[in-house]
Amino acid sequence: EGKKTHFIEGVFLQADIVNRNKRLYPKKVMEKAVENYRKDYIEQKRAYGEPHHPTDRLTVNADAASHIILSLAEQGNNYIGKAKILGTPAGNTIKVLLDEGCQLAVSSRGAASVKRNEKGYSEVQEDFFLAT
Repeated sequence: EGKKTHFIEGVFLQADIVNRNKRLYPKKVMEKAVENYRKDYIEQKRAYGEPHHPTDRLTVNADAASHIILSLAEQGNNYIGKAKILGTPAGNTIKVLLDEGCQLAVSSRGAASVKRNEKGYSEVQEDFFLAT
């Protein structure tokens, strides 16, 4: 129909490395969280995301949704995600940025308890879950 569909694909999550927030997500913790997210969100077509990373909530505001995550595939310690950019106002902004050659980054949102490990990093615990 002459319509252009936009996708983003790349590393969405990483396990067993310390991230910029000085957190370490053990592989077994990440595996469990990703499997639950696949089942509860991706397979149910509820895996929405938005272009900002609000600090006051975990849930996605539907009015701000810009993309839907279609898949998360384990590749070593990385989880490669693929998302379709939606035709929402926020999604259209993302489409323009992509068409203009801008580079985008992905940030996950979730919650868990953490414990300081022997190296001084916050190690994410078994109760970790992905929200988006």
